[in-house]
Amino acid sequence: MAWPAATTLTSLLVLLITLAACSSSRIIVTTQAPFGRILKAVKLHGGYMEVIQEQRCSHGLLRLTCRSLKAFIFILQAEYHANHTELCLKEKNLEELRMWEHKGSTRRWIDMRELKGNYILDDEDNKADVVDIRSSLNKRCSGQKHCRYNATIDQPGAHSWIPGEILLKYACIPEAAVKRYCNQEVKVTIGEGGYINTPGYPLYYLGQSACGWTFRTFPGQRIVLIFHDLNIRGPQMDGSCVDIVRVRDRGSTLFEFCGTAAGTRIVSNSNVLTLDFVASRRLYSARGFLLQYQALGCPEILAPNGSYVSNGTLTSRTFSCKSGSVFPDSKERKRTLECKNGKWNETTTKLPACVGRIQAFVRQYQNRTECHRYLWLPIEGTFFPLGEHGGESHFGEGSNRDIKAQSISQAK
Repeated sequence: MAWPAATTLTSLLVLLITLAACSSSRIIVTTQAPFGRILKAVKLHGGYMEVIQEQRCSHGLLRLTCRSLKAFIFILQAEYHANHTELCLKEKNLEELRMWEHKGSTRRWIDMRELKGNYILDDEDNKADVVDIRSSLNKRCSGQKHCRYNATIDQPGAHSWIPGEILLKYACIPEAAVKRYCNQEVKVTIGEGGYINTPGYPLYYLGQSACGWTFRTFPGQRIVLIFHDLNIRGPQMDGSCVDIVRVRDRGSTLFEFCGTAAGTRIVSNSNVLTLDFVASRRLYSARGFLLQYQALGCPEILAPNGSYVSNGTLTSRTFSCKSGSVFPDSKERKRTLECKNGKWNETTTKLPACVGRIQAFVRQYQNRTECHRYLWLPIEGTFFPLGEHGGESHFGEGSNRDIKAQSISQAK
């Protein structure tokens, strides 16, 4: 007869333990993002490139995967945000980390309840709340078809970080869309950039032979190179480079580097850019590099008939009509187009050709009995009626120039 009471007591104990567990502070480590993936496809010459954006907890395992077996991963963006803790912690536990968020700490996570008395935070605790982790992600994932990444293990110093958000954006690019051969001339046009990686990427790179590329675009435009992943032999003890990547613009050096970098962006000053990769060994066990190239500016536009380009920059183009002619719609000799977001502010296919400054315009008048057509002559922005009464008219009494016009009357 005592069994029901024992059962009731056991149930009560289980309930109390469950409530205590639910009320305790704990970190939710998950590999599934609460927000769905954002996918978009970018059309390239070798197929479609998928771009994936995710938000994950920094203290969980990240899995990067390409759906196509003929594509590989490269990292576009990877940032750790210490102030975004909602992915890792329950809402009621956010107060526990609020003091650390205000202090800007990304170095250590200490239970503030265990601290007693006065204390002073170290200088290293006052670092930025956003950390770029592309280099460590490149090491694990770039060039692979799928990979696993754990920030607390793969990112130096991340084991002491407060659990926060990792904002990740990566692409799966078709192998056929990437140029893999050295010593090529690459034509770059607006809206049609491309990608290049060194032979052997991401397992190794080759040396002891010339390896370079020349990029060309239209005059008035510039070229942008973005090294999404750059990993070659680092500098020597004296700071010199044995292997080196060098970018030049008509003889002027814009970039020289050896070692590891991610997201480095170089913009040319002209429409020609040269990239040289010099390596000493025949084969070296580093990834090499993967870069993206594109043109900066608006599409090339031809001067309308009867005009020429009098001034051209990256953001504007000015056309001037030849002497004695103007653009018919504006009656001006010059016309300037502005380049914004890769597009001209006017439809370039509809630019009018220049016409003579002195030309006839026909105006029609109609009264009760007849319609008169008058010839008007634009002289410095003013129109003068000619032949108003059907006869000859002289412009300027005593002038050496006689401008004659015959009015035409038409019965209604």
